[in-house]
Amino acid sequence: MAYGLNKMMADMPTSKGKPMGSKPSAKMGDEMGKGIKEPEGGAPMEVHDHGDGTFHTVKDGQEEQHPDLLHMTTHIAHVHEPESKHHHAKHDGFSGHTHGMHEDGTHEETQEHDSPEEMGEGLKAFMGGEEGAEDKPQHQEQEQAPLGGM
Repeated sequence: MAYGLNKMMADMPTSKGKPMGSKPSAKMGDEMGKGIKEPEGGAPMEVHDHGDGTFHTVKDGQEEQHPDLLHMTTHIAHVHEPESKHHHAKHDGFSGHTHGMHEDGTHEETQEHDSPEEMGEGLKAFMGGEEGAEDKPQHQEQEQAPLGGM
């Protein structure tokens, strides 16, 4: 199956009308990765999946526990760009979930959403586009029970 998909994509025309080919061009390979901001602090960050929906990260010898994927991904984003707000979203097949982290490292409570529109309103509120957004509940890293599923 993978071969068929790769072959189909190789024959697919690009915007210039030429087939994409099965291998990236040397020029594309040289440009890949350029413009990516290097993490501050030297050592790479390790991510450890506990297998129960929780994670921990290790950066410069310091371990940080994360109760779920969204806490972990916002933490990683904050480590790499601490001067920015970060808002991450996922959909588990039943509902949407969002989690935000402010520039000072304060986490927003993880929110559950019934529709993409509701997720968008949550993003707007987090980024400050809605009156009263700063009054929403916030928390520092705390342990939460992992989300269960069927």
